[in-house]
Amino acid sequence: MARQFYESIDLDRDALLRKTENWQQILLAEESLRIVICHAGDPLFAWPEEMDAHELVVLGAPAIPHLDVDLNGGHWIYIGRDAQGPVIAVDIAPVMPERDDAVRALGGGFGDMRSRMAALSSDEAALAAQARAIFNWHRGHQFCGACGHPNRIEEAGYRLQCSNPACGKAHFPRTDPAVIMLIHHQDHVLLARSPQFMPGMVSVLAGFVEPGETLEQAVAREVHEEVGVRIKRPQYVASQPWPFPGSLMLGFVAEAETTELFPDQEEIEFAMWVHREEVAALPQKGINLPRPISIARFLLENWCARRI
Repeated sequence: MARQFYESIDLDRDALLRKTENWQQILLAEESLRIVICHAGDPLFAWPEEMDAHELVVLGAPAIPHLDVDLNGGHWIYIGRDAQGPVIAVDIAPVMPERDDAVRALGGGFGDMRSRMAALSSDEAALAAQARAIFNWHRGHQFCGACGHPNRIEEAGYRLQCSNPACGKAHFPRTDPAVIMLIHHQDHVLLARSPQFMPGMVSVLAGFVEPGETLEQAVAREVHEEVGVRIKRPQYVASQPWPFPGSLMLGFVAEAETTELFPDQEEIEFAMWVHREEVAALPQKGINLPRPISIARFLLENWCARRI
């Protein structure tokens, strides 16, 4: 299967170095080090969003003293090491909470990652997505869920340690599994619209896995809850990291046993069956398909081409 957008290829996550107390000093001494600056998880781009140019800002260690922002007070994480060398991400929101202040100090812009990330290379997008997921986890888990004391960031950002000696609970990154499924009946595919979608867009169905469920059970439950359709033979196809805020999308294809549609009107506004040969022409009718970077589009294109 083709590589999914946001998927890291040949990235050594370097778990041993993460556990080294002086990992920052070790990496800052490497000439090939790249540093991605973020604000509340969103990476810094060289140009403001309104200029419609989306070049990711990547710095070397020598640039740090010349910045108008004290990176030492930010949150540092070690992304890992690829063919070009090690990558660190630094979130400056703790030292510069207002994003406008950060933009004035650094230039460029952060913008909305959903819209800007699609213009990056797959490798850059994967690194930025990983950073965003970890920083989002940090912001949502500043305090220990067991005793309420502040957490400390350990292991290059991949462990949060309760500061209360009487508790000492360790917390690890959260990834929420979600199923996304293309449902078909003969030569027709089920497409639906959620109120949360971009204007005019339809997609395949998706939903989060609940405790105690298998992935296949989650596929069947979500489809029936959202549109009232019973399915059979769900088959796994591919997965995609999805950093909004920290999910893993698990892609399936399944056959419909029933075809009458009953949208729940809460998560699904309307649903429809579309013939395989008519999917590509939907944009000409004012109906938009999922973004090309999404696994939803991947499932749809591969089913239309009869590859799955």
